[in-house]
Amino acid sequence: MRFSGKTVYITEAGSAVGEALARRFADEGAGLVLGDACPCLVKELEEKGVKVLNVHGSPVHYEEAEARLQEILKAFDRVDALVFNNNKAIKTSIEDLDRAVFDEQMNYNLKSAFVLTRTIGGHMATFGNGKLVFVSSIHDDKPTGSTPFYSVAKGGITMLNKEAALFYGRKGLQSNVIEMGALEGDDETFKSEFAGQYVYMNYRIPRKEPGKPEEIAGIAAFLASEDANFVNGASIRADGGFMLHYRFR
Repeated sequence: MRFSGKTVYITEAGSAVGEALARRFADEGAGLVLGDACPCLVKELEEKGVKVLNVHGSPVHYEEAEARLQEILKAFDRVDALVFNNNKAIKTSIEDLDRAVFDEQMNYNLKSAFVLTRTIGGHMATFGNGKLVFVSSIHDDKPTGSTPFYSVAKGGITMLNKEAALFYGRKGLQSNVIEMGALEGDDETFKSEFAGQYVYMNYRIPRKEPGKPEEIAGIAAFLASEDANFVNGASIRADGGFMLHYRFR
């Protein structure tokens, strides 16, 4: 098993993708640090013999991130991979922007990624190896028309990944992004009054079926494994070919 004896930290483990990530890494032998996981998932994994630490909240300040790391190190010897999976999209518009919505989107989707990258990345660098995997979105590049500040945050994740690949790559780590899109439910999440890219979503996916969380988890497991040691700074689009039929350019 590729992650036997290793520890993987997965944020937003309470989402459908987060649960799929947790199960995939557990199946491959990892010990898990889970961000805000459902207690039922923790129980399920522990009954299978998986060591799990369920942590709460998404750090947005360095002091919080350092405290999180110290909490983890009381349970595990080290962290081998950070899978940043925060993906909260709030419908709004540039015209009707509420400051609280802006702050929430930037803090949860982007600032937390930065402080955890710096803190967990720095920790892994002391061992000379480790993996940073950002489960992000095709909307790092394409607008939604309905969740603009989610898209802005995801654009920031893409550049953070590149900077982390350069900086931490010199310290033995690899950093990569999954541009996730066209999953079941995305047609509602990103529904827009004037942007019709998600109308007939299934038709626009060549296989005519949306992606599954388990498929995203498989890509993340590859990127977090030694099989991806020569993959660094990459953005892997996981949308089933949806953007080949995308109308925005």
